Amino acid sequence: MSNRKARRAWSAALRKHCRPGRVLHVELRHDPACLIYSNARVCTCNPDRVLMDDDRKPLATVEGVGPYDPLELSGVA
Repeated sequence: MSNRKARRAWSAALRKHCRPGRVLHVELRHDPACLIYSNARVCTCNPDRVLMDDDRKPLATVEGVGPYDPLELSGVA
């Protein structure tokens, strides 16, 4: 999947499943060589993203969205 299609798929998954009062979990699966695991703490990979409900049941999995920005789910970024 191209990066643009992956970003659109991730946005669509968030629009579909994010509702007021609902608890969701986002799991990021970084590459082992990503600098997130170093002292720099900066994502340099293309992590897979998994959106899960409160029981940790996967609702959506998207690969290739791009580097992760911690503020993107808050609506600030």
